[in-house]
Amino acid sequence: MPVALLIGILSGVLIPEIIIPANESIPYFIALMLLTTYSKLDFKEIKVSRMPVFMIVFQYAVAILSYLALYFWNPLFAQQAFICLICPVATSAPVIALMLGANIAVLVSFTLVSYVAIAILTPFLLPIVGGTQGIHFLATSWMIARQIIPLILLPLIVAYLFKNYLPKADSFLQKHHGISFYLWSITLVLVIGKATTFVLAQPSDMIPVEIGLAAISLVACVFQFVAGHAIGARFGNKVAGTQGLGQKNTAIAMWLAFEYLNPLVSVGLAAYSVWQNIINSTQIYLKGRS
Repeated sequence: MPVALLIGILSGVLIPEIIIPANESIPYFIALMLLTTYSKLDFKEIKVSRMPVFMIVFQYAVAILSYLALYFWNPLFAQQAFICLICPVATSAPVIALMLGANIAVLVSFTLVSYVAIAILTPFLLPIVGGTQGIHFLATSWMIARQIIPLILLPLIVAYLFKNYLPKADSFLQKHHGISFYLWSITLVLVIGKATTFVLAQPSDMIPVEIGLAAISLVACVFQFVAGHAIGARFGNKVAGTQGLGQKNTAIAMWLAFEYLNPLVSVGLAAYSVWQNIINSTQIYLKGRS
């Protein structure tokens, strides 16, 4: 993760003429990343228990309430809080959770619920948060749905078909499951590069705003790790709760931000990547010492 962040920043500074058009490939990387992730699912054993349902309801409720609370103070900060909170769980979260000694069955279920939720709900929420109202709302919702639903759900359908009807293809995906990490890293490089290019194009008087966006993302990050720990404790799976709410797929969130929100919120999402990496690195270090 730190390497991807650094490469993304340098790419945005040195080769913006390559990074910007390369972002057009992001949906394909996301689809492949999700396909390899879904290939590890045992669809027969997936049970959506109370914990993942509670977590997803909590996540969306807090995101909406935070947006409403901040909107009249600063609409940009409201968008930043919303996208940091609504962002789906990182596909690498089960890996980190396993390193921390968690039972990942619940987290895998939450991962599936998280991506289904973002595919179905964000087409209705993003137009509102992005400022689209009135007669344009349904048109914008439909436009977003046409892009997001196939991107998120089609890999799930393909993975299911492979598992049940094309076992060789399924075996190939499982054998090369590690490629999802590299696809995620490439996606992160591209979106961080685009965010860097965008930030550099802003006037210097925007620096205080960018610091504010990074601060909002820090509060959102710490809050979600703490809230996830509390929810996990309630259901007897602290690590799964912590990783499920705290560790985010910022690559997808940044793509959504550039497409449908104020692109400046990509600053806070880039910062969120740093914050969550610091927290997870600390947890892994402390786990190793114990």
